[in-house]
Amino acid sequence: MQTEIKRQFLHILIGILYIVILFFLPIEHSIPALIAIFAIGSFLSYTHAHLTPLPFLKDILSRVERDKEIHIPGRAALSFTLGVLLASIVFFPFDKMVLIGAVTAVTFGDGFSTLIGKAAGKHRTIGNRTMEGTIGGTVAAALTLMVFFPLEVALGAAIFAMLAEYIPINDSYTIPLIAGIVLAILI
Repeated sequence: MQTEIKRQFLHILIGILYIVILFFLPIEHSIPALIAIFAIGSFLSYTHAHLTPLPFLKDILSRVERDKEIHIPGRAALSFTLGVLLASIVFFPFDKMVLIGAVTAVTFGDGFSTLIGKAAGKHRTIGNRTMEGTIGGTVAAALTLMVFFPLEVALGAAIFAMLAEYIPINDSYTIPLIAGIVLAILI
């Protein structure tokens, strides 16, 4: 459980970084910044796995990686970054707040659904998910989305974002895409 807490804390911190980048930079500069972050992360992952293990990266990964992710160091962070980058490209023509909301939903909804599901989850749903985790992620996403949107918009986006976790594709891709679609429709 300690590993999962650290992992989700890191997930939320990285997500906040992406939200700040998207909020303060024009979208024309945000996408290249995200591409650069993804490229650097991919380079570090490859170097760590195939050339020379990097001591600072080894220390971080030993605290947050799941066993199945060892063959691609930083896989979850790379997937998360790729999901944000994909959402940035898809929602480029829309209001920038659609993208910020999509990233907010995946950052806080996904992070808290895992933490709450692991800590208090008793009612299994599909896969390794729990009803408590889904509800907790929905509440966390809605509360943070309310910083940018009215309650009804935030709640609608949060509900659909957390339901997107159940699509059998990496939720780092499905959550921001579904949340962004809902936000584009509602605002």
